[in-house]
Amino acid sequence: MNFKKRYSKVTVAMAMLHGVIIGIAAVAIVGALILATNGKGKEKAVENEVVTKEPQQTDETTPTSGPATITNDAPLKLFAKQHGVFSSDESAKQLIAENPSLGKATVIEVEGQYYVWSEVGVIEDEIQVSEYEGTFRKPFFVNTNTCNTVGAGKLRKTLLETELSQIKTLTVSSESEKEDPKVAEFRKNIVAVTTFTSDLRVIRAKLLAHYSHNKGCAVINF
Repeated sequence: MNFKKRYSKVTVAMAMLHGVIIGIAAVAIVGALILATNGKGKEKAVENEVVTKEPQQTDETTPTSGPATITNDAPLKLFAKQHGVFSSDESAKQLIAENPSLGKATVIEVEGQYYVWSEVGVIEDEIQVSEYEGTFRKPFFVNTNTCNTVGAGKLRKTLLETELSQIKTLTVSSESEKEDPKVAEFRKNIVAVTTFTSDLRVIRAKLLAHYSHNKGCAVINF
């Protein structure tokens, strides 16, 4: 028997064309897979770069609780016109009694020493001194943080005022303050001292003497 099979030229050509088409399709599929794989690799690399990239460091810092606020806790720095310092209250008062020009001066005790002050200024140039008078400018600090307990919560504001009219407005009570006898006493003290003198420097000295001695809320130190 003869098992040899004969094929026509047309059949052979069709078989070759079919093989070429299959080869081209296979190459296209492989190429698409390679491109897809490379694209995913690049995306993953970008993701890793974004995740692992550290934020740039700057010299500025951002507050975690909002902007800083200014409080009134810091002691006030003021300047006094000093006429002398004594170891006893009697000696200080004697100096005032012997000098008519010191009629508006006051005695202020600080740590067992008794200072004769006639004026208190907010700025250094506000206090004029002279060798002839035997006076000099004395810088000091005063803390008024506890003055609310004695109704003198506005003492700090009063000491810083530069207009007499603004101090006198503190003598006008509001509806909420009428029931507080401590605040009413503070208003009476303002009325008394502004009636005694219109000099802001003397007013400050008198208020400091009262609220550092009698009430103890104005704490003076150097």
